[in-house]
Parts: sequence; structure tokens; C-alpha cells
Amino acid sequence: MKCEMFDVLVELAKKKTRVTTLDMAKRLGSSQQTMSRKIRELESLDLIERETAAKGQFVSLTDEGAKFIRKKYLELREIVERPKTESIAFGGVLVSGSGEGRYYVGQDEYFLQFHEKLGFRPFLGTLNVRLKTVQDVKAKDEMENMRPITIRGFKKDNRAFGDIRSYPCMINRKARGAVIIPERTHHATDIVEIIASEDLRKSLCLKEDDYVHVEIRI
Repeated sequence: MKCEMFDVLVELAKKKTRVTTLDMAKRLGSSQQTMSRKIRELESLDLIERETAAKGQFVSLTDEGAKFIRKKYLELREIVERPKTESIAFGGVLVSGSGEGRYYVGQDEYFLQFHEKLGFRPFLGTLNVRLKTVQDVKAKDEMENMRPITIRGFKKDNRAFGDIRSYPCMINRKARGAVIIPERTHHATDIVEIIASEDLRKSLCLKEDDYVHVEIRI
């Protein structure tokens, strides 16, 4: 059903009384001709009924129309009120990076945005995690389908710095941080870069090849 037709049903449900087609057209910012066409379509679906009187045509919800509105309300309420407890989790082993993370995170234009948009001043460096299994790679791909917090790129000294997609996360269920995916990166697709306000190697007592668990909140 078209959205505009649903709007008509909602207006009728709010009024709870019969309404003229002219009044409905005014309420929804539509022409009377367009409204009459929508009314006919809804009537053919047995969602509304028309009644002709001296003052014009009146329309009102049928029992089926009221049931339809109720059904849509319950569907929308379930979506809106669904608890945000789902998460995407993956893991891998800690690997050494090339040191580029420190350089990029330390750029003032990025650094200020990390603070503003993620809520923390990042430690100058990234934690690099190599994903272990096919399932871990699939979970990371699922994360990338989520809406990211975008750190905007910039130009500096005749050089272009690309956007960075970021996803707030928990590391080893103890530290807060964010997975970052630069627009330009030399890392393989099975490498995940993580930033946090602290040196995660020290605060989580991590060493090379240790397992790292990453959880992204939906």
C-alpha cells in the first residue's frame, strides 16, 4: 500500500468521525481530485466507506480499516521499542603494525574529530588484530554494513587524507574504543585496526599473538 494512502487512514483514525473528502484533501495538502482517487482505492480494499450527503461525500474507517491501522501500529512499535542488546562480535590475534597508525591518528584534523564524534582522545597508535576464522571475517563484513561514524578526510600539504569509518566497540569486554576503517589503507582485509583512549597493549596486558575479542554494539 502506498504511503499516501496510509496517511489517509491515519487521519481518519485520528478524527474518529466521518470526514468530507474536501477536508481530508486540506489536511494532507492534496488536491480534491487526487484525494478522491485515493479514497476510491481504499474503498476497493474495504478499508474505508463512503457516504453521500447534502454537504458532500463523507468517509470513515471500516472495521477492516481499523484492524489494519492496529496491525501497523503493533509492527512499528515492535521495531521502535526493540531493545538494543544485539551485538556483532569477532576476534583475532594481535599483530604488529607498520607504525602508520600513530602518524594518521596524530593528525590534528583527525584527532579533533575522534574526540568530538567518539568521545575520547585516542592514544597515538592503533591495535592491529588479524581475524582468525571465516566466521570472524563474516562478522566484520556485517559490521561494515552498519552505519558508521564518519571521520571526514581533508587536504594538507598537497596531500589528500581520506575519510575514516569508525565503529564504537568493546575490547576484551573491558576497554572502550572504536574499530576504524580508513578509506586508504595498506592493510589486508583480515586486519582490523582499533583505537582507544589508552595504550591497549599495556592496559590489557597484551602481547604479540594474544587473542583479542571485539564486540560492536548494534
